[in-house]
Amino acid sequence: MTNAMLSSSPRAIAIAPRSRASNRDVRAPFSAAPRSRRRNEQDYHSARASGSRRVSVVVAAAAADAKAAEADLPPSDWAKEWRARFDAEKVFHCDKEGACDDKENAALVDFIVAASATLADVPSRFIVVGDGGILESVRPWPKTPRFAELGAKGTCCTLASDDKTFEAHLFLSRVREVALARSERGGRKIYAIRFFGEEAAPMGTVPVPTPKTMMTVVLHGTGEGGEVTAEAVEKWESLAKVLEEKGGKL
Repeated sequence: MTNAMLSSSPRAIAIAPRSRASNRDVRAPFSAAPRSRRRNEQDYHSARASGSRRVSVVVAAAAADAKAAEADLPPSDWAKEWRARFDAEKVFHCDKEGACDDKENAALVDFIVAASATLADVPSRFIVVGDGGILESVRPWPKTPRFAELGAKGTCCTLASDDKTFEAHLFLSRVREVALARSERGGRKIYAIRFFGEEAAPMGTVPVPTPKTMMTVVLHGTGEGGEVTAEAVEKWESLAKVLEEKGGKL
């Protein structure tokens, strides 16, 4: 038994060095860990720098796109309205050629005649809003307005196509204001002419009732993306200058 025990001891002792060597072999891969960490750190910083460059490129491209898109929009102070008011006490009496018996009464007729001469054949959207419905029609602006006396209703202005398939009627004695307004909606520029009449209210009502839109005419876009052509805009702006020069009173 003793010999057996002694004979087994050397083997046990001999195994121990191999175990230590084995441990060294197992630990060997970890001895390279510091170098791997350095490489990992280098790769991390390199990737981070590369990512930063990519982010910078993306941000720069987005900024350029935003700047280009902003250039296509009208400036913040671009929206504007030119408005002229008419004397509510006056009644218009004009013949079919537009000749009126009073110079002040002739102001609205002169404006309509000028608008028709300036915007003749320009595609326009005529809009009338009622209590329970809205009527819209796109037509070239009629070249020659017609005027007719309709008794107590006063002078009626008719804007009609040559073939009479389109007619718009406006009672001049009901018109209190005319406005030319430009605005931006949904990325599109809008150029409108509006005729206003006063809200029905008892005499002496305070404050004075807000004018109600009788009819609106908007330039209809036929250019790329539905934009109004430059030629049509130039004509519309010439009418706006007329109201501006009149100082709000026709």
